[in-house]
Amino acid sequence: MAAMKKTICLSLFCLLASPPVGQQAHAGETPETILIRQALSKDISGYRRADSELTLKTYDERFVAYQGHANGDPRAWTILHENRDALAKQINADLKAHRYETTRTIPLISVRTTHAFATTIDSGQVIDRTSGATTPVSIQRLWIFLKTEDQWLATAMVSDLGDALLPTAASGTHGDIADLLQRESQAWEDGNPSDILGLFDEHFTGYDGHMAFKPATWTIVFSGIEEMGKWLDKRLPYTQYDLDRKILYSAVGPAGNEALAVTRETVAIQHTAGPAKHQKERYVLWTMSRRSGSWKITNMLYDLGLTD
Repeated sequence: MAAMKKTICLSLFCLLASPPVGQQAHAGETPETILIRQALSKDISGYRRADSELTLKTYDERFVAYQGHANGDPRAWTILHENRDALAKQINADLKAHRYETTRTIPLISVRTTHAFATTIDSGQVIDRTSGATTPVSIQRLWIFLKTEDQWLATAMVSDLGDALLPTAASGTHGDIADLLQRESQAWEDGNPSDILGLFDEHFTGYDGHMAFKPATWTIVFSGIEEMGKWLDKRLPYTQYDLDRKILYSAVGPAGNEALAVTRETVAIQHTAGPAKHQKERYVLWTMSRRSGSWKITNMLYDLGLTD
């Protein structure tokens, strides 16, 4: 698709802006990381006990499951389940057919106010209940959490997350996803905070990828539209942004209500008080949902470390 040249303030996570510093829980425990560990423990314990109700206590109603296909490049990812009910059907079928003898390690938990992400590695074996056949497993996952009423629940998960960038097949894009990202660009060009925020889900999460594809280096910079709105109010009156964006990949779920996309873009910023102009190229990962009737951006990860 031809690159779309728009005006935009998407320098949230690079040298062009100074995002707020969030609470990161990469080392040491906090009350929040302990609660997230407990949620992840319920999930794996439910599999070991063949207790689907216990497992499902980890998941929010808006939960979305992505399949990573053993690739660290999101251009290879697809959408497995678009809600908790769809996940529940798979879990019940899995537990009926298999016995799980697995353990879970949690290498990473990163928290900012009411938003968090984590990685897990499940290892062990899965046993077919009918044949007794045993399959060794080692699965890496990326989790996204939201804290609601003092409870941390998973809103998304990438299963079979790869730790390397593998070749990806050429893929087309979806017109409605391209339209959403074009309207997002136009909103930044117009410099109207309400128009920008209107395209984002209330509970969306914004990340800085720090030019890496592995979650261990990522940080959360925005936990919801309220925090982003405060940043926009301080930033937009004094800056002008230009964006040259190309959509490289998009995928839509089975029911057509969840989507993801990857873009490559050049973003430039010029301050109204001076002639200096700064520019940077980057990859961006987006996830979207339209359960409320129109597409809303649920996650955006800038400066993702990909290559052509």
